Amino acid sequence: MALPSTLRPPTPAGDPVAVRASSCPTEDLPDLLRGALAELVAQVPGAAAASLTTVLAPRARLRPWLAVGTGAAELDDLQALVGRGPAVLAATTGEAVSTGDVWADPRWRLAAGPGRSPVRSALALSLPGAARARVVLTMLAPGDEMVGPEAAARTTAAVPDLASAVGVVRARQEVAELQVALSTNRTIGAAIGVTMATRQLTYDAAAQLLRRISNDTNTRLGDLADRVLRDGVVPEPPG
Repeated sequence: MALPSTLRPPTPAGDPVAVRASSCPTEDLPDLLRGALAELVAQVPGAAAASLTTVLAPRARLRPWLAVGTGAAELDDLQALVGRGPAVLAATTGEAVSTGDVWADPRWRLAAGPGRSPVRSALALSLPGAARARVVLTMLAPGDEMVGPEAAARTTAAVPDLASAVGVVRARQEVAELQVALSTNRTIGAAIGVTMATRQLTYDAAAQLLRRISNDTNTRLGDLADRVLRDGVVPEPPG
């Protein structure tokens, strides 16, 4: 018989990240992945920073996700802004992308400004997963360490466990977001019912009124619905 979750022994820290990701609280998942990235940086000789980004098909739009170490977040933000860089190329080609100088590489021509990231070499690997939203691991170093065979071997060896952990984290976050959305939709539906009863409106007219109040007061529709249910009163639209 399975033990209740509160009585199960804690998962040892040495277990694969995916195992830990399957059991830790949802709110702790980003920190868990951030810790895994920090461990990987410590294991790869010369590495100083690392990041996970999501590249969305079909336009290869990069979205920064998690970063550790100096310079990783700044480089991800720049790639998201200009739409090119090692992470974008790794996602679109499905191949490992390495460079000894992320700023001078002619494949993406990133502008080198005064506030640029201090990193120089990079190794970007697209993790296995859905093609519509590729997750890319990027390892960074201030010198040319990321173009060496040892860095590539150690980073590649970490990919299976990291990819499994990313899959678990994304699945759990999607479930959590869906639960929030369903709860919010139920709340909005109930608030529409209150509006119909108190204002003698049809369903469509009541929904339109709440949307108008939401827009005019710059209030999230879910928050407005919570207020209507709490107070039992539909506020007057401004103006």
